[in-house]
Amino acid sequence: MPMVAHDEERRHRAFLAAAQLRHAWQFRRRGQHADEDPVEVNVPAGWHDLLEQLFAEVEAAVPAEEQGGFRWRRLAAIQGGLEIRFDGVRDRILPAVTRARDTAAVCCEGCGRPGRRRQVAGMHRVSCDVHFVERLRQHDGATEQGAGNWWLSPHPGLGGRTPAAVLRAGPPPEVLIDLALRRAMPPTPRLNGAHRQRLQLAWPVLREAFGERLRSLRLAEFEPGAGRGGTLLALLAGEVDAAAQAGVASQLARAGFSDLRLRLVGQDDLRAPATADDPWSTMLALEASVSIPRHQPAVPR
Repeated sequence: MPMVAHDEERRHRAFLAAAQLRHAWQFRRRGQHADEDPVEVNVPAGWHDLLEQLFAEVEAAVPAEEQGGFRWRRLAAIQGGLEIRFDGVRDRILPAVTRARDTAAVCCEGCGRPGRRRQVAGMHRVSCDVHFVERLRQHDGATEQGAGNWWLSPHPGLGGRTPAAVLRAGPPPEVLIDLALRRAMPPTPRLNGAHRQRLQLAWPVLREAFGERLRSLRLAEFEPGAGRGGTLLALLAGEVDAAAQAGVASQLARAGFSDLRLRLVGQDDLRAPATADDPWSTMLALEASVSIPRHQPAVPR
């Protein structure tokens, strides 16, 4: 891994130096050197081409007399999204900025091929299947030696080939993604009575939001000793509306559960975690979570 990180850093420096040479005015204010209050550029190699396209479109859109008022402020990958901040001439370049953000949303951060925004251990990135499995490989729950042995050992589910060889051969099959997900899972949490009693109170909040579609609540990635509140998994009948997640999470926070990350999992996804919209959360529900009992209101005496 250190060699890979070093290579990525070298490629990033080369990309940035070339961009600053070709489009110098975009990286500095008029009368200033580029090293004075430098632009923050922190993007993965897979997004270099789309940024170069953005720089070229801005070059064509902004006339020379307006270039002195423009400068990039920040270009960064943030949880699978491209953050773009700049000063000046908004109307002229907003279409190009929108195109760059939309392209980044479906472009693998590792290689530039088509990808999807997927999380691994709470970190979201846009990844093709190959780089998604590479990310999972870095989170293998075994020791370094144990993980290495597994990736280099023939596996019956892969036709007797090693996982590493299958990954090198091209896009990984669903079975390899599934295996890598299972190996990357964190330990299943242990809840005491106080934890269960408190977590049961999340049931009424989610039942109000989802009604009878809410089939089960489970908890994963729960480490109270480390100050981590955990991931609350709501298993729903039918399709999951990802847009509803933020609103329901706000309701949970108002009810006193701001320490929990809410993830919605459709029951159909449980049959094929590797192809789910959120493979990580789906596998958490299957392999690394505990059930939260339904809330039972106290019966008046």
